[in-house]
Amino acid sequence: MPAYNEGKHIYQNILETKRVLEGLSGDHEIVVVDDGSRDDTLSEIKRAAREIEGVKYFSYPENRGKGWALKRAFKLSSGDTVFFLDSDLDIHPRQFRALFQVREQTHADVVIGSKRHPLSTLSYPLSRRIISSAYFFLVKLLFGLPIRDTQTGIKLFRREVLENIFPRILVKRHALDLELLVNAHNLGFRIAEAPVVVDYRGRFSRIGPASIWTIFVDTLAIFYRMKILKYYDRPINKCAETPLVSILISFREPGPLLSECLAKIGEMDYGNYEVILLPDEEMTWEGEKVSVVPTGPVGPPRKRDIGSSRAKGDILAFIDDDAYPQEDWLTNGVRRFCDDSIAAVGGPASTPPTDDFRERAGGRVLSCWMVGGVHIYRFIPKMLKEVDDYPTSNLMVRRSAFEAVGGFETPFWPGEDTVLCLKITRQLGKKIVYDPDVQVWHHRRPLFRAHLAQIGRYATHRGYFVKRFPETSRRLNYFLPSLWTLFLIVGWLPLSLFSGGLKLYAGLVLLYLLAACMTGARSLNFKATLVVAAGIVSTHIVYGLNFIKGLLLSKLPEEKR
Repeated sequence: MPAYNEGKHIYQNILETKRVLEGLSGDHEIVVVDDGSRDDTLSEIKRAAREIEGVKYFSYPENRGKGWALKRAFKLSSGDTVFFLDSDLDIHPRQFRALFQVREQTHADVVIGSKRHPLSTLSYPLSRRIISSAYFFLVKLLFGLPIRDTQTGIKLFRREVLENIFPRILVKRHALDLELLVNAHNLGFRIAEAPVVVDYRGRFSRIGPASIWTIFVDTLAIFYRMKILKYYDRPINKCAETPLVSILISFREPGPLLSECLAKIGEMDYGNYEVILLPDEEMTWEGEKVSVVPTGPVGPPRKRDIGSSRAKGDILAFIDDDAYPQEDWLTNGVRRFCDDSIAAVGGPASTPPTDDFRERAGGRVLSCWMVGGVHIYRFIPKMLKEVDDYPTSNLMVRRSAFEAVGGFETPFWPGEDTVLCLKITRQLGKKIVYDPDVQVWHHRRPLFRAHLAQIGRYATHRGYFVKRFPETSRRLNYFLPSLWTLFLIVGWLPLSLFSGGLKLYAGLVLLYLLAACMTGARSLNFKATLVVAAGIVSTHIVYGLNFIKGLLLSKLPEEKR
Protein backbone atom coordinates (compact mmCIF):
# COMPACT_ATOMS: atom_id res chain seq x y z
CA MET A 1 0.00 0.00 0.00
CA PRO A 2 1.76 3.18 -1.17
CA ALA A 3 0.59 6.19 0.83
CA TYR A 4 0.94 9.93 0.24
CA ASN A 5 -0.79 12.49 2.48
CA GLU A 6 -3.29 9.93 3.79
CA GLY A 7 -2.96 10.93 7.44
CA LYS A 8 -6.71 11.27 8.01
CA HIS A 9 -7.54 7.82 6.68
CA ILE A 10 -4.49 5.57 6.66
CA TYR A 11 -4.86 4.04 10.13
CA GLN A 12 -8.49 3.05 9.57
CA ASN A 13 -7.70 1.85 6.04
CA ILE A 14 -4.91 -0.41 7.30
CA LEU A 15 -7.24 -1.69 10.02
CA GLU A 16 -9.97 -2.41 7.47
CA THR A 17 -7.49 -4.18 5.17
CA LYS A 18 -6.33 -6.31 8.10
CA ARG A 19 -9.94 -7.24 8.88
CA VAL A 20 -10.49 -8.43 5.30
CA LEU A 21 -7.27 -10.45 5.23
CA GLU A 22 -8.21 -12.27 8.43
CA GLY A 23 -11.28 -13.54 6.62
CA LEU A 24 -9.14 -15.18 3.95
CA SER A 25 -7.23 -18.42 4.36
CA GLY A 26 -3.45 -18.38 4.75
CA ASP A 27 -0.86 -16.12 6.35
CA HIS A 28 -0.69 -12.47 5.40
CA GLU A 29 1.21 -9.21 5.93
CA ILE A 30 0.55 -5.58 5.07
CA VAL A 31 3.45 -3.46 3.77
CA VAL A 32 2.87 0.29 3.76
CA VAL A 33 5.30 2.83 2.27
CA ASP A 34 5.01 6.51 3.14
CA ASP A 35 5.97 8.31 -0.07
CA GLY A 36 7.30 11.52 1.49
CA SER A 37 3.97 12.67 2.94
CA ARG A 38 3.70 16.20 4.33
CA ASP A 39 1.01 15.46 6.90
CA ASP A 40 0.87 12.92 9.76
CA THR A 41 0.70 9.87 7.47
CA LEU A 42 3.95 8.43 8.82
CA SER A 43 2.95 8.76 12.48
CA GLU A 44 -0.39 7.08 11.73
CA ILE A 45 1.37 4.26 9.89
CA LYS A 46 3.70 3.79 12.86
CA ARG A 47 0.67 3.65 15.16
CA ALA A 48 -0.83 0.95 12.97
CA ALA A 49 2.44 -1.02 13.02
CA ARG A 50 2.47 -0.88 16.84
CA GLU A 51 -1.14 -1.87 17.31
CA ILE A 52 -1.89 -4.19 14.38
CA GLU A 53 -0.05 -7.46 13.95
CA GLY A 54 1.66 -8.10 10.60
CA VAL A 55 2.12 -4.48 9.49
CA LYS A 56 5.50 -3.43 8.05
CA TYR A 57 6.37 0.06 6.91
CA PHE A 58 9.04 2.17 5.27
CA SER A 59 9.34 5.93 4.77
CA TYR A 60 11.56 8.44 2.99
CA PRO A 61 11.49 12.24 3.24
CA GLU A 62 10.89 13.24 -0.40
CA ASN A 63 7.95 12.32 -2.60
CA ARG A 64 9.24 9.93 -5.25
CA GLY A 65 6.04 8.60 -6.74
CA LYS A 66 3.87 5.52 -6.60
CA GLY A 67 6.26 3.40 -8.66
CA TRP A 68 9.16 3.98 -6.31
CA ALA A 69 6.97 3.24 -3.29
CA LEU A 70 5.74 -0.04 -4.76
CA LYS A 71 9.26 -1.19 -5.62
CA ARG A 72 10.37 -0.49 -2.07
CA ALA A 73 7.30 -2.20 -0.59
CA PHE A 74 7.90 -5.30 -2.69
CA LYS A 75 11.44 -5.62 -1.33
CA LEU A 76 10.04 -5.62 2.20
CA SER A 77 7.42 -8.23 1.37
CA SER A 78 7.74 -12.01 1.63
CA GLY A 79 4.50 -13.48 0.25
CA ASP A 80 4.19 -15.79 -2.76
CA THR A 81 1.12 -13.78 -3.76
CA VAL A 82 1.44 -9.99 -3.83
CA PHE A 83 -1.46 -7.53 -3.97
CA PHE A 84 -1.14 -3.86 -4.86
CA LEU A 85 -3.82 -1.78 -3.17
CA ASP A 86 -4.26 1.99 -3.28
CA SER A 87 -4.25 3.21 0.32
CA ASP A 88 -7.26 5.53 -0.14
CA LEU A 89 -9.50 2.42 -0.42
CA ASP A 90 -11.51 3.83 -3.31
CA ILE A 91 -11.40 0.13 -4.16
CA HIS A 92 -12.19 -1.89 -1.04
CA PRO A 93 -9.87 -4.78 -0.09
CA ARG A 94 -12.89 -7.11 0.17
CA GLN A 95 -12.34 -7.46 -3.60
CA PHE A 96 -9.18 -9.51 -2.95
CA ARG A 97 -11.44 -12.56 -2.97
CA ALA A 98 -12.71 -11.82 -6.50
CA LEU A 99 -9.15 -11.58 -7.83
CA PHE A 100 -8.25 -14.87 -6.13
CA GLN A 101 -11.25 -16.51 -7.79
CA VAL A 102 -10.27 -15.25 -11.25
CA ARG A 103 -6.75 -16.58 -10.74
CA GLU A 104 -8.12 -20.00 -9.80
CA GLN A 105 -10.39 -20.05 -12.84
CA THR A 106 -7.84 -18.80 -15.39
CA HIS A 107 -4.50 -19.90 -13.84
CA ALA A 108 -3.24 -16.40 -14.64
CA ASP A 109 0.05 -15.04 -13.31
CA VAL A 110 -1.39 -11.53 -12.97
CA VAL A 111 -4.97 -10.52 -12.19
CA ILE A 112 -5.91 -6.86 -12.41
CA GLY A 113 -9.01 -5.06 -11.31
CA SER A 114 -10.59 -3.53 -14.40
CA LYS A 115 -13.01 -0.63 -14.48
CA ARG A 116 -13.88 -1.60 -18.05
CA HIS A 117 -14.95 -5.13 -17.11
CA PRO A 118 -18.67 -5.56 -17.98
CA LEU A 119 -19.47 -6.61 -14.39
CA SER A 120 -17.68 -3.65 -12.75
CA THR A 121 -19.69 -1.13 -10.73
CA LEU A 122 -18.46 2.46 -10.88
CA SER A 123 -19.37 5.54 -8.92
CA TYR A 124 -17.22 7.70 -11.10
CA PRO A 125 -17.31 11.28 -12.52
CA LEU A 126 -17.80 11.67 -16.26
CA SER A 127 -14.55 13.61 -16.68
CA ARG A 128 -12.55 10.74 -15.27
CA ARG A 129 -14.41 8.21 -17.44
CA ILE A 130 -13.48 10.23 -20.54
CA ILE A 131 -9.82 10.44 -19.60
CA SER A 132 -9.75 6.73 -18.73
CA SER A 133 -11.28 5.81 -22.11
CA ALA A 134 -8.86 8.03 -24.02
CA TYR A 135 -5.92 6.47 -22.20
CA PHE A 136 -7.22 2.96 -22.94
CA PHE A 137 -7.27 3.64 -26.67
CA LEU A 138 -3.78 5.16 -26.55
CA VAL A 139 -2.39 2.09 -24.74
CA LYS A 140 -4.19 -0.26 -27.13
CA LEU A 141 -2.73 1.58 -30.11
CA LEU A 142 0.83 1.62 -28.78
CA PHE A 143 1.14 -1.77 -27.09
CA GLY A 144 -1.74 -4.01 -28.13
CA LEU A 145 -2.21 -5.31 -24.58
CA PRO A 146 -4.94 -7.98 -24.29
CA ILE A 147 -6.57 -6.07 -21.42
CA ARG A 148 -8.97 -3.12 -21.18
CA ASP A 149 -7.58 -1.27 -18.14
CA THR A 150 -4.14 -0.73 -16.63
CA GLN A 151 -4.57 1.95 -13.97
CA THR A 152 -7.09 0.52 -11.47
CA GLY A 153 -5.58 0.45 -7.98
CA ILE A 154 -5.92 -3.25 -7.14
CA LYS A 155 -3.74 -5.94 -8.70
CA LEU A 156 -2.60 -9.47 -7.87
CA PHE A 157 0.79 -10.90 -8.88
CA ARG A 158 2.58 -14.16 -8.42
CA ARG A 159 5.83 -13.21 -6.75
CA GLU A 160 8.01 -14.56 -9.55
CA VAL A 161 6.40 -12.09 -11.95
CA LEU A 162 7.54 -9.07 -9.94
CA GLU A 163 10.97 -10.60 -9.30
CA ASN A 164 11.46 -10.72 -13.07
CA ILE A 165 9.91 -7.34 -13.85
CA PHE A 166 10.91 -4.87 -11.12
CA PRO A 167 14.65 -4.92 -12.04
CA ARG A 168 13.62 -3.61 -15.49
CA ILE A 169 11.30 -0.83 -14.29
CA LEU A 170 12.19 2.87 -14.63
CA VAL A 171 8.89 4.77 -14.21
CA LYS A 172 8.47 6.03 -10.65
CA ARG A 173 5.11 7.77 -10.83
CA HIS A 174 1.68 7.17 -12.33
CA ALA A 175 2.59 5.09 -15.42
CA LEU A 176 4.18 2.38 -13.27
CA ASP A 177 1.08 0.16 -13.71
CA LEU A 178 1.43 0.25 -17.48
CA GLU A 179 5.17 -0.46 -17.40
CA LEU A 180 4.58 -3.49 -15.15
CA LEU A 181 1.84 -4.94 -17.34
CA VAL A 182 3.64 -4.27 -20.62
CA ASN A 183 6.69 -6.12 -19.29
CA ALA A 184 4.59 -8.97 -17.88
CA HIS A 185 2.95 -9.44 -21.28
CA ASN A 186 6.29 -9.14 -23.08
CA LEU A 187 7.82 -11.85 -20.86
CA GLY A 188 4.96 -14.24 -21.55
CA PHE A 189 3.11 -14.05 -18.24
CA ARG A 190 -0.63 -14.52 -18.45
CA ILE A 191 -2.82 -11.53 -17.42
CA ALA A 192 -6.50 -11.74 -16.55
CA GLU A 193 -9.08 -9.11 -15.57
CA ALA A 194 -11.53 -9.09 -12.68
CA PRO A 195 -14.57 -6.85 -12.09
CA VAL A 196 -14.29 -4.16 -9.42
CA VAL A 197 -16.51 -1.88 -7.42
CA VAL A 198 -15.11 1.66 -7.34
CA ASP A 199 -16.36 3.97 -4.63
CA TYR A 200 -15.08 7.32 -5.88
CA ARG A 201 -14.45 9.71 -2.97
CA GLY A 202 -14.06 13.00 -4.80
CA ARG A 203 -10.26 13.16 -4.89
CA PHE A 204 -9.74 13.30 -8.63
CA SER A 205 -7.85 16.56 -8.07
CA ARG A 206 -4.81 14.45 -7.21
CA ILE A 207 -4.52 13.59 -10.89
CA GLY A 208 -4.60 17.06 -12.37
CA PRO A 209 -3.27 18.40 -15.69
CA ALA A 210 0.38 18.07 -14.60
CA SER A 211 -0.12 14.41 -13.64
CA ILE A 212 -1.97 13.69 -16.89
CA TRP A 213 0.89 15.22 -18.86
CA THR A 214 3.41 13.15 -16.87
CA ILE A 215 1.45 9.95 -17.56
CA PHE A 216 1.35 10.78 -21.27
CA VAL A 217 5.10 11.46 -21.46
CA ASP A 218 5.93 8.35 -19.41
CA THR A 219 3.68 6.25 -21.67
CA LEU A 220 5.53 7.42 -24.78
CA ALA A 221 8.83 6.77 -22.99
CA ILE A 222 7.75 3.19 -22.24
CA PHE A 223 6.87 2.72 -25.91
CA TYR A 224 10.25 4.12 -26.98
CA ARG A 225 12.15 1.88 -24.58
CA MET A 226 10.21 -1.23 -25.56
CA LYS A 227 9.75 -0.84 -29.31
CA ILE A 228 12.77 1.24 -30.34
CA LEU A 229 15.55 0.71 -27.78
CA LYS A 230 14.52 -2.83 -26.81
CA TYR A 231 15.52 -1.75 -23.32
CA TYR A 232 13.29 -4.25 -21.52
CA ASP A 233 14.82 -7.17 -23.44
CA ARG A 234 18.14 -6.78 -21.67
CA PRO A 235 19.23 -9.77 -19.54
CA ILE A 236 18.82 -9.42 -15.78
CA ASN A 237 21.58 -11.19 -13.91
CA LYS A 238 20.70 -13.02 -10.71
CA CYS A 239 23.51 -13.76 -8.33
CA ALA A 240 23.11 -15.61 -5.04
CA GLU A 241 26.41 -14.25 -3.66
CA THR A 242 26.55 -11.11 -1.50
CA PRO A 243 30.27 -10.24 -1.38
CA LEU A 244 31.61 -7.57 0.93
CA VAL A 245 31.68 -4.19 -0.81
CA SER A 246 34.03 -1.42 0.32
CA ILE A 247 32.55 2.03 -0.35
CA LEU A 248 35.32 4.66 -0.63
CA ILE A 249 34.55 8.37 -0.26
CA SER A 250 37.38 10.89 -0.68
CA PHE A 251 37.18 14.57 0.36
CA ARG A 252 39.28 17.29 1.97
CA GLU A 253 37.09 17.89 5.00
CA PRO A 254 33.55 16.82 5.88
CA GLY A 255 30.89 19.00 4.25
CA PRO A 256 27.13 19.26 4.77
CA LEU A 257 26.36 16.70 2.05
CA LEU A 258 28.49 13.92 3.56
CA SER A 259 25.85 13.25 6.23
CA GLU A 260 23.21 12.83 3.53
CA CYS A 261 25.46 10.43 1.60
CA LEU A 262 26.08 8.23 4.64
CA ALA A 263 22.42 8.32 5.69
CA LYS A 264 21.34 7.09 2.25
CA ILE A 265 24.02 4.40 2.30
CA GLY A 266 22.48 3.21 5.57
CA GLU A 267 19.09 2.87 3.85
CA MET A 268 20.33 0.53 1.10
CA ASP A 269 18.81 -2.92 0.72
CA TYR A 270 22.29 -4.48 0.55
CA GLY A 271 23.78 -4.98 4.00
CA ASN A 272 27.24 -6.49 3.41
CA TYR A 273 29.36 -3.38 3.02
CA GLU A 274 31.87 -1.14 4.76
CA VAL A 275 32.43 2.60 4.31
CA ILE A 276 35.92 4.11 4.27
CA LEU A 277 36.07 7.89 4.63
CA LEU A 278 39.22 9.52 3.23
CA PRO A 279 39.62 13.08 4.60
CA ASP A 280 42.85 15.09 4.77
CA GLU A 281 42.93 15.22 8.56
CA GLU A 282 41.74 13.14 11.50
CA MET A 283 38.01 13.25 12.15
CA THR A 284 35.49 11.22 14.08
CA TRP A 285 32.36 9.65 12.71
CA GLU A 286 30.02 7.34 14.52
CA GLY A 287 28.83 4.34 12.59
CA GLU A 288 29.19 0.60 12.93
CA LYS A 289 30.31 0.13 9.33
CA VAL A 290 32.20 3.41 8.92
CA SER A 291 35.95 3.84 9.34
CA VAL A 292 38.07 6.95 8.84
CA VAL A 293 41.48 6.87 7.14
CA PRO A 294 43.16 10.32 7.11
CA THR A 295 45.37 10.65 4.04
CA GLY A 296 47.01 14.02 4.34
CA PRO A 297 46.66 16.75 1.67
CA VAL A 298 46.86 14.54 -1.42
CA GLY A 299 44.63 14.35 -4.48
CA PRO A 300 41.60 12.06 -4.94
CA PRO A 301 43.49 9.36 -6.92
CA ARG A 302 46.05 8.96 -4.13
CA LYS A 303 43.31 9.04 -1.50
CA ARG A 304 41.47 6.22 -3.23
CA ASP A 305 44.64 4.16 -3.55
CA ILE A 306 45.25 4.58 0.18
CA GLY A 307 41.66 3.67 0.98
CA SER A 308 41.77 0.62 -1.29
CA SER A 309 44.83 -0.68 0.55
CA ARG A 310 42.79 -0.64 3.78
CA ALA A 311 39.64 -2.07 2.22
CA LYS A 312 38.47 -5.59 3.02
CA GLY A 313 35.86 -5.94 0.30
CA ASP A 314 35.99 -7.98 -2.90
CA ILE A 315 34.43 -5.01 -4.71
CA LEU A 316 35.49 -1.36 -4.41
CA ALA A 317 32.66 1.13 -4.87
CA PHE A 318 33.63 4.76 -5.51
CA ILE A 319 31.15 7.57 -4.88
CA ASP A 320 31.61 11.31 -4.32
CA ASP A 321 30.78 12.94 -0.99
CA ASP A 322 28.25 15.20 -2.75
CA ALA A 323 26.32 12.22 -4.11
CA TYR A 324 24.14 9.54 -2.55
CA PRO A 325 23.03 6.09 -3.73
CA GLN A 326 19.66 4.74 -4.66
CA GLU A 327 18.45 2.01 -2.28
CA ASP A 328 19.32 -0.82 -4.71
CA TRP A 329 22.66 0.64 -5.84
CA LEU A 330 24.84 -2.18 -4.54
CA THR A 331 22.26 -4.90 -5.18
CA ASN A 332 22.10 -4.02 -8.87
CA GLY A 333 25.83 -3.42 -9.19
CA VAL A 334 27.00 -6.60 -7.47
CA ARG A 335 24.91 -8.86 -9.71
CA ARG A 336 27.01 -7.82 -12.72
CA PHE A 337 30.15 -9.20 -11.12
CA CYS A 338 28.75 -12.74 -11.40
CA ASP A 339 30.29 -12.54 -14.89
CA ASP A 340 34.04 -13.05 -14.45
CA SER A 341 34.81 -11.09 -17.62
CA ILE A 342 33.42 -7.90 -16.04
CA ALA A 343 35.93 -5.92 -13.97
CA ALA A 344 33.98 -2.71 -13.38
CA VAL A 345 30.41 -1.43 -13.39
CA GLY A 346 29.17 2.15 -13.67
CA GLY A 347 25.75 3.74 -13.65
CA PRO A 348 23.99 7.09 -14.07
CA ALA A 349 24.66 9.95 -11.66
CA SER A 350 21.39 11.86 -11.93
CA THR A 351 20.55 15.29 -10.55
CA PRO A 352 18.36 15.05 -7.41
CA PRO A 353 14.89 16.55 -7.97
CA THR A 354 15.26 18.28 -4.58
CA ASP A 355 18.21 20.42 -5.70
CA ASP A 356 17.68 24.17 -5.98
CA PHE A 357 16.93 25.92 -9.26
CA ARG A 358 20.51 26.69 -10.34
CA GLU A 359 21.77 23.21 -9.46
CA ARG A 360 18.93 21.55 -11.35
CA ALA A 361 19.64 23.86 -14.28
CA GLY A 362 23.26 22.74 -14.26
CA GLY A 363 22.12 19.12 -14.22
CA ARG A 364 19.77 19.70 -17.14
CA VAL A 365 22.58 21.24 -19.16
CA LEU A 366 24.78 18.18 -18.59
CA SER A 367 21.99 15.72 -19.34
CA CYS A 368 20.68 17.31 -22.54
CA TRP A 369 21.65 15.95 -25.95
CA MET A 370 23.39 19.19 -26.99
CA VAL A 371 25.94 18.87 -24.17
CA GLY A 372 25.84 15.26 -22.96
CA GLY A 373 25.81 13.96 -26.52
CA VAL A 374 26.93 10.32 -26.73
CA HIS A 375 27.68 10.41 -22.99
CA ILE A 376 24.17 11.40 -21.89
CA TYR A 377 23.82 7.97 -20.25
CA ARG A 378 26.18 9.15 -17.52
CA PHE A 379 23.47 11.50 -16.24
CA ILE A 380 20.15 9.76 -17.01
CA PRO A 381 19.36 6.03 -17.29
CA LYS A 382 19.87 4.64 -20.79
CA MET A 383 20.49 1.22 -22.31
CA LEU A 384 22.78 -1.39 -20.76
CA LYS A 385 26.07 -1.27 -22.65
CA GLU A 386 29.79 -1.95 -22.53
CA VAL A 387 31.99 1.17 -22.10
CA ASP A 388 35.72 1.86 -21.89
CA ASP A 389 35.76 5.10 -19.87
CA TYR A 390 33.60 5.93 -16.85
CA PRO A 391 33.74 8.54 -14.06
CA THR A 392 34.41 7.58 -10.43
CA SER A 393 31.38 9.50 -9.16
CA ASN A 394 29.61 6.16 -9.60
CA LEU A 395 31.99 3.30 -10.33
CA MET A 396 32.43 -0.17 -8.84
CA VAL A 397 35.62 -2.12 -9.54
CA ARG A 398 36.52 -5.72 -8.81
CA ARG A 399 39.30 -5.51 -6.25
CA SER A 400 41.45 -8.17 -7.92
CA ALA A 401 41.37 -6.19 -11.18
CA PHE A 402 42.11 -2.92 -9.35
CA GLU A 403 45.19 -4.42 -7.71
CA ALA A 404 46.31 -6.11 -10.95
CA VAL A 405 46.63 -2.72 -12.68
CA GLY A 406 48.22 -1.04 -9.66
CA GLY A 407 45.18 1.03 -8.71
CA PHE A 408 44.85 4.58 -9.95
CA GLU A 409 48.55 5.35 -9.49
CA THR A 410 48.25 8.55 -11.50
CA PRO A 411 48.88 12.25 -10.87
CA PHE A 412 45.86 13.31 -12.92
CA TRP A 413 42.69 14.74 -11.41
CA PRO A 414 40.23 15.00 -12.95
CA GLY A 415 40.90 12.26 -15.47
CA GLU A 416 42.12 9.60 -13.06
CA ASP A 417 39.10 7.48 -13.98
CA THR A 418 40.08 7.59 -17.66
CA VAL A 419 43.52 6.23 -16.79
CA LEU A 420 42.11 3.45 -14.58
CA CYS A 421 39.53 2.38 -17.15
CA LEU A 422 42.14 2.37 -19.88
CA LYS A 423 44.32 0.00 -17.84
CA ILE A 424 41.38 -2.29 -17.08
CA THR A 425 40.25 -2.60 -20.70
CA ARG A 426 43.64 -2.51 -22.46
CA GLN A 427 46.06 -4.15 -20.01
CA LEU A 428 43.70 -6.72 -18.50
CA GLY A 429 41.36 -7.14 -21.44
CA LYS A 430 38.39 -6.99 -19.06
CA LYS A 431 34.98 -5.39 -19.55
CA ILE A 432 33.45 -2.28 -18.01
CA VAL A 433 29.65 -2.35 -18.08
CA TYR A 434 27.19 0.52 -17.80
CA ASP A 435 24.00 -0.54 -16.01
CA PRO A 436 21.15 2.01 -15.83
CA ASP A 437 19.90 0.40 -12.60
CA VAL A 438 23.17 1.16 -10.76
CA GLN A 439 22.06 4.69 -9.98
CA VAL A 440 23.27 7.43 -7.67
CA TRP A 441 22.03 11.01 -7.23
CA HIS A 442 24.75 13.61 -7.70
CA HIS A 443 24.34 17.23 -6.60
CA ARG A 444 25.50 19.53 -9.41
CA ARG A 445 27.54 22.69 -9.45
CA PRO A 446 25.09 25.60 -9.78
CA LEU A 447 24.96 27.61 -12.97
CA PHE A 448 26.97 29.54 -13.91
CA ARG A 449 30.31 30.18 -12.22
CA ALA A 450 30.87 26.89 -10.36
CA HIS A 451 29.46 24.83 -13.23
CA LEU A 452 31.67 26.46 -15.84
CA ALA A 453 34.77 26.21 -13.63
CA GLN A 454 34.25 22.46 -13.38
CA ILE A 455 33.60 22.17 -17.13
CA GLY A 456 36.82 24.06 -17.81
CA ARG A 457 38.87 21.62 -15.69
CA TYR A 458 37.36 18.60 -17.40
CA ALA A 459 37.96 20.09 -20.87
CA THR A 460 41.60 20.97 -20.17
CA HIS A 461 42.37 17.44 -19.05
CA ARG A 462 40.50 15.86 -21.94
CA GLY A 463 42.37 18.04 -24.43
CA TYR A 464 45.68 17.01 -22.88
CA PHE A 465 44.60 13.36 -22.82
CA VAL A 466 44.11 13.45 -26.60
CA LYS A 467 47.91 13.35 -26.80
CA ARG A 468 48.58 11.28 -23.70
CA PHE A 469 45.79 8.68 -23.90
CA PRO A 470 44.51 8.78 -27.50
CA GLU A 471 42.82 5.36 -27.25
CA THR A 472 39.78 6.79 -25.48
CA SER A 473 40.25 10.55 -25.84
CA ARG A 474 40.97 11.08 -29.53
CA ARG A 475 37.32 10.94 -30.48
CA LEU A 476 35.29 13.36 -32.60
CA ASN A 477 32.69 14.14 -29.94
CA TYR A 478 35.37 15.70 -27.70
CA PHE A 479 36.48 18.01 -30.54
CA LEU A 480 33.02 19.25 -31.56
CA PRO A 481 32.65 22.02 -28.93
CA SER A 482 36.03 23.47 -29.93
CA LEU A 483 35.19 23.35 -33.63
CA TRP A 484 31.86 25.07 -33.00
CA THR A 485 33.44 27.68 -30.72
CA LEU A 486 36.04 28.51 -33.38
CA PHE A 487 33.22 28.83 -35.91
CA LEU A 488 31.36 31.23 -33.61
CA ILE A 489 34.48 33.36 -33.13
CA VAL A 490 35.98 33.48 -36.61
CA GLY A 491 33.58 31.62 -38.88
CA TRP A 492 32.04 34.82 -40.15
CA LEU A 493 35.38 35.95 -41.58
CA PRO A 494 35.83 33.43 -44.43
CA LEU A 495 32.08 33.36 -45.10
CA SER A 496 32.08 37.15 -45.56
CA LEU A 497 34.13 36.62 -48.72
CA PHE A 498 31.15 34.98 -50.40
CA SER A 499 27.82 36.47 -51.44
CA GLY A 500 25.28 35.67 -48.76
CA GLY A 501 27.98 34.22 -46.53
CA LEU A 502 27.17 36.42 -43.55
CA LYS A 503 23.49 35.53 -43.85
CA LEU A 504 24.44 31.85 -43.80
CA TYR A 505 26.57 32.43 -40.69
CA ALA A 506 23.76 34.33 -38.96
CA GLY A 507 21.25 31.64 -39.93
CA LEU A 508 23.40 28.84 -38.50
CA VAL A 509 23.94 30.73 -35.25
CA LEU A 510 20.21 31.47 -35.03
CA LEU A 511 19.36 27.78 -35.55
CA TYR A 512 21.85 26.85 -32.85
CA LEU A 513 20.33 29.31 -30.38
CA LEU A 514 16.86 28.09 -31.25
CA ALA A 515 17.92 24.49 -30.62
CA ALA A 516 19.36 25.52 -27.24
CA CYS A 517 16.09 27.25 -26.31
CA MET A 518 14.00 24.28 -27.40
CA THR A 519 16.22 21.96 -25.38
CA GLY A 520 15.82 24.21 -22.35
CA ALA A 521 12.04 24.37 -22.77
CA ARG A 522 11.33 20.89 -21.41
CA SER A 523 10.02 22.31 -18.13
CA LEU A 524 7.55 24.68 -19.87
CA ASN A 525 9.02 27.42 -17.68
CA PHE A 526 10.26 30.60 -19.34
CA LYS A 527 12.95 31.35 -16.77
CA ALA A 528 14.29 27.79 -16.85
CA THR A 529 14.29 27.82 -20.65
CA LEU A 530 16.48 30.93 -20.82
CA VAL A 531 18.85 29.81 -18.06
CA VAL A 532 19.37 26.32 -19.51
CA ALA A 533 19.79 27.70 -23.03
CA ALA A 534 22.43 30.15 -21.76
CA GLY A 535 24.04 27.28 -19.87
CA ILE A 536 24.28 25.19 -23.04
CA VAL A 537 25.91 28.01 -25.01
CA SER A 538 28.38 28.95 -22.25
CA THR A 539 29.24 25.30 -21.60
CA HIS A 540 30.11 24.78 -25.27
CA ILE A 541 32.31 27.87 -25.35
CA VAL A 542 34.11 27.19 -22.04
CA TYR A 543 34.65 23.53 -22.89
CA GLY A 544 35.75 24.35 -26.42
CA LEU A 545 38.36 26.94 -25.38
CA ASN A 546 39.75 24.86 -22.50
CA PHE A 547 39.95 21.75 -24.67
CA ILE A 548 42.17 23.72 -27.06
CA LYS A 549 44.19 24.87 -24.05
CA GLY A 550 44.71 21.24 -23.04
CA LEU A 551 45.80 20.33 -26.56
CA LEU A 552 48.48 23.04 -26.42
CA LEU A 553 49.83 22.17 -22.96
CA SER A 554 53.10 20.27 -22.80
CA LYS A 555 52.36 19.04 -19.27
CA LEU A 556 49.52 19.23 -16.76
CA PRO A 557 50.08 20.20 -13.12
CA GLU A 558 50.38 17.09 -10.98
CA GLU A 559 48.14 16.42 -7.96
CA LYS A 560 46.24 19.62 -8.67
CA ARG A 561 43.62 20.22 -5.91
